[in-house]
Amino acid sequence: MQQPPDDRPHLRDIPADRLAASLAAAGFERADALAHRLGIAVHRDGALTWDDLGLAGIGRFVRASLSERFRFGPLLEVVGEREADDMHTRKWMLRLRTGEVVEAVAIRHWADHTLCVSTQAGCAMACGFCATGRLGLQRNLSPGEITEAVVHAQRAIGARITDIVFMGMGEPLHNFDATIAACVNLNHASGHGIARKRITISTSGLVREIRRMTAEGMRWRMHVSLHSAIQETRERIMPIARTNPLPDLVAAVRERQQALGTDAKWVTFQYVALPGVNMDDRHVDALGRELEGVRYILNVIPWNETDGPFRAPGWDEVKDFTTRLRRLGCPVKVRYSAGKQDGMGCGQLAAETIAVTPREGHMIAPPGIFTSHTG
Repeated sequence: MQQPPDDRPHLRDIPADRLAASLAAAGFERADALAHRLGIAVHRDGALTWDDLGLAGIGRFVRASLSERFRFGPLLEVVGEREADDMHTRKWMLRLRTGEVVEAVAIRHWADHTLCVSTQAGCAMACGFCATGRLGLQRNLSPGEITEAVVHAQRAIGARITDIVFMGMGEPLHNFDATIAACVNLNHASGHGIARKRITISTSGLVREIRRMTAEGMRWRMHVSLHSAIQETRERIMPIARTNPLPDLVAAVRERQQALGTDAKWVTFQYVALPGVNMDDRHVDALGRELEGVRYILNVIPWNETDGPFRAPGWDEVKDFTTRLRRLGCPVKVRYSAGKQDGMGCGQLAAETIAVTPREGHMIAPPGIFTSHTG
């Protein structure tokens, strides 16, 4: 006989700022104090089982009462782990209880540890340069599934995750409520306690959701995937641009900057560099024309090899492109995708380990340490 669905909320899914209210509604006394202790245990201390909560100081009788009203236990299973040759990057394949697999990538930079987390299994955006987009959307992750990746990563590396980027599998704003709830749990004093300025949401440019964040005063850092300031090119490589056209996207970004002031003083536009597609003078001029009046940083990402129809740029091409971008008068950064030789770079996450051999001219050194060495 099939068991009825368990509709008890999972403790890791409840936003930390609403946990006290949930406990009070369930009949618990001193709900505020219990919510703080429980939130610290679940999130910052990384409890995964009821026994772990006991070790964190949640008493036996309280745990018994909690188990009657709430679910708790692992939401993810680590089914694969790989360390890149650079020794700074590690990737985990994490199986959801419904069978889908998502990935998380940790990047170490001195004492800081950045974790790239997924918000969906697969992705509906179908960007032509991204391996995840070829999977299609399988399902959204819950807030707890998103943040439990932090717990597994911290246990594996034996260090605290200091920075979170929502740049893994999926479009974060396509799973809006779960993404924002995850941000709350990552930032809250009774959650992981990660500073707001160290949490970044990356979006392909969902205009309605960007405007919703602005209207509701959500001050999370946001990076916008632009990849071209020519609508025709953008539609070619990003189908979502057909329903979220460039003029509307730029207007939404302007509105956000005006509304949030110093919290959105600069917007970072991400720009995957694709030779023969979006690196010529026409595209440079379009950036200056379409983004006039916006305070922005251009984050150039040399395309990372997948099975897509593009070619990764060599360092000479990247240097030439960024040199021509100087005439825009905006800060230009080149992002080195750590671990891309081992399928851990931007756009390479596809619920499996992808090892690729770079083509001739592929840039393998971090920008700022440019070299003519090619793989």
